[in-house]
Amino acid sequence: MKSTRALKATGLVLIAVVLGLLTVQGSYALWNKSTTANAGTVQAADFRISLTDAISGEVTENMTRDDGTPVLLSLKTMATGVLIPGQKTYAGVQLGNRTNAGGDFTVRATTATPVIVSPGSELASQLSIKVVNATSLSQCTQPAIYTAAPVAGAATQDIAKAATGVFCFEVSLAATMPANLSGKTAKVDVPIVVNQL
Repeated sequence: MKSTRALKATGLVLIAVVLGLLTVQGSYALWNKSTTANAGTVQAADFRISLTDAISGEVTENMTRDDGTPVLLSLKTMATGVLIPGQKTYAGVQLGNRTNAGGDFTVRATTATPVIVSPGSELASQLSIKVVNATSLSQCTQPAIYTAAPVAGAATQDIAKAATGVFCFEVSLAATMPANLSGKTAKVDVPIVVNQL
């Protein structure tokens, strides 16, 4: 009798184990897939902004040198010879977004406040600078585009990948300039900062 009860108990335990396995069936499956990949080359994109002078057509292929220092572009003006009191002259620079990055790569170019540098600063108070955005370099010599621009203001524009933008400058000498400043020279610095958006 004991053996019949032991067999029944063993049968119940086996049925319970089989039922337990049936309830979790399939959860132990592992799927594994592998493939080989060839070695590739990873290359960083170049952040390149070209500069073109409106008057001379001189082109600088990059705003920064290899060591990270900024490039200086000497813009030519329309004035031939000396600037006469009360007279205005014009200059401009075209910026080109020449990056080789994949996808969208729009940049924002902003001019800082123009700085007039002259020996002894005598002439600085007699000069005024206006900066405006334009769509082409040919607009830089048109006085009408400067009408609403503030003196010593800044300009900002967004330039898409492979596109260009233009900043134009109007430099004027006060009609009331004292005669003792005649023949003095001055330099106008206009920093341009470009950041990726």
